[in-house]
Amino acid sequence: MVGKRIDFLDGLRGVAIILVVLFHAYSRWTSVVPYGDKFASFPVFKNGYLGVQLFFLISGFVILMSLEKNTSMLTFLYKRWLRLFPGMLIATILVFSTAFLLYERPMGKPDLPTVIPGLFFIDPLWIKAITGYTIQPLEGAFWSLFVEVKFYLIFGLLYFYLDEFKAIVILTLLYLSSVYLNTHQDSYLWPVSDFLSLEYYGWFAGGCAAYLFFKTREHKYFLFAVIITALELYMMKAGNRTLAFGICLAALFYVPIYFERFRVLFTHPILLFFGFISYPLYLIHENAMIALIVKLDKNYTDIPFILLPVIPILILCGITYFIAAKAEPYVRKIIAR
Repeated sequence: MVGKRIDFLDGLRGVAIILVVLFHAYSRWTSVVPYGDKFASFPVFKNGYLGVQLFFLISGFVILMSLEKNTSMLTFLYKRWLRLFPGMLIATILVFSTAFLLYERPMGKPDLPTVIPGLFFIDPLWIKAITGYTIQPLEGAFWSLFVEVKFYLIFGLLYFYLDEFKAIVILTLLYLSSVYLNTHQDSYLWPVSDFLSLEYYGWFAGGCAAYLFFKTREHKYFLFAVIITALELYMMKAGNRTLAFGICLAALFYVPIYFERFRVLFTHPILLFFGFISYPLYLIHENAMIALIVKLDKNYTDIPFILLPVIPILILCGITYFIAAKAEPYVRKIIAR
């Protein structure tokens, strides 16, 4: 089973992207959308941003599995880049070239420097530290890609110089250091935590340990994963309802890993479809969706508010299916040659 594509993880990606899209549609931009905050407090919409944390858990699982298939850090990074860059290139061209049509974009019309962080997968914080210039990314959702790349670099180095479990332990210690530094922001080391996004490494560590359990069925790894994920949830310092939602979301990840019979729940064609398009949809959906919602309301005032996001989401699903099924593989093949 290990080494082959794991269907239920694709289904979990589908859950994650659906949550993120619903969050952006109904809760993130209440000052822009015509229905305001009318639906913002609904738990699935309000807490949908936690879909990103579910992506981080999945990424920890998948990246450790991917590292085992590579013989060097350079090979691993090249394959990761080849996996991510075609989609980012296509998304960047699409978003930048259509921004003038979608002038209702909540982040405004982008200028040329905004393409730099995404195309180079480099955190704007790093760009500012190196050049002194502040550059906003093309899409706000890109922030999690920058976190992912930092994880690839640090965990990849740890993996190739240590064994996999020691690498996970150090990843966890880096996360725990962020817990301390975030409560002592007067410390001269605090900027390091922000610079490396250490506060998210607990999610990745949980996903990595979950993979070790999936591979070996040794319960110590599962216990380790659950504990570090529980600490991440606790440190969110969110309200009780958000915490409960986070626990349920973590359970969606851990239950099918522990109990094989539950994996079929995440292989429904709809979830697999959204999992398949999750990467390009994540990259392009936010500003385009909100702009289309505002356009629709201006031109078709009889559409119920709750249904306004549906048509934009369907349009974006069609576009991103083409990207994932045709455009990305085509660009990837050209690069690989």
